[in-house]
Amino acid sequence: MAINHIMTEDYTKYDYLFRNIIPNAIGGIRIYGKNDPYQKPQKYSEVTNLENKIWEDLFVKLESLLNQYASREYLIGLRTLPIPNDRFPEFKTVSPLIENSTGWVLVPVAGFLEEELFFEMNSKRMFPVTDIIRQSPRFKKKYEGINIQNDEGYTPEPDIFHDVQGHTPFLMNINYANFLCDMGKLGLEIIKDEKGLGQELIDHNLKRLQNFAWWTYEFGLVKNNGKTDKFRRKANDIDYEIYGAGIISSYDETKNIEACAKGLSTHSKFLPFNIEEVVMTCFDYSEIQDRYYVVDSMSELYKSFNENKDLFWYLG
Repeated sequence: MAINHIMTEDYTKYDYLFRNIIPNAIGGIRIYGKNDPYQKPQKYSEVTNLENKIWEDLFVKLESLLNQYASREYLIGLRTLPIPNDRFPEFKTVSPLIENSTGWVLVPVAGFLEEELFFEMNSKRMFPVTDIIRQSPRFKKKYEGINIQNDEGYTPEPDIFHDVQGHTPFLMNINYANFLCDMGKLGLEIIKDEKGLGQELIDHNLKRLQNFAWWTYEFGLVKNNGKTDKFRRKANDIDYEIYGAGIISSYDETKNIEACAKGLSTHSKFLPFNIEEVVMTCFDYSEIQDRYYVVDSMSELYKSFNENKDLFWYLG
């Protein structure tokens, strides 16, 4: 999954302002709030050989692609953390290193979180992670009777591969870590509605923030300036580097970017990052993305967010 909280699913009064309208609700899934038992400690001794094998297959399949195409922040973070390639990572060995580096800690959770809980955790540098993995018996049992995508290449449900392999390496970078924390604070401010805008405008502004999150830290690209090649085993031969965790944890998405960047496919287009366009462009979680927004640099992304927070406060 991309964002570890449930998306606003109903059409709202101000949806007509968006460039497109795409329903992204997943019916029948439990959403955990503050008053629910949302924390679920990892029972590492109960991880099965099959679950370890699923992790290994996913990791190995992506390893060479990510070494060639992932961003500098990701590659350095991955090398710093004890994330194995042949078995489940253990949260209690990964979390302290992140905490010592940027102040973030990993918090094992049971699944989807309500938006307010999710943003509150992020604002306090608490990153929710799950210990369930796609295509495993535990995953299938949890979502029995629910129509949810459960492919090797992608699932909209938060799983350990996306959460840990996709996201946590970035949390070792202080600038990225501060950016993610600031997004949590903004989301919480919108929900608490200290400006008295009312529920309809809260929902609309949250959708803007969700769009921004999707097209950046989940499915964002940054221009390849060649400087990251010294961290690679094989030079990056396309114009882009991947920093979106939704791409990094998906073999299909990564291969799509490679193919489109090399002119072997026309499925997706690469667009220059424009924050005004990004916040007003809705997304489809169930398909390979039809576009990717490309920032000139990660510092440009952080600057654009900090200087344009008014875009997330539409007043009606």
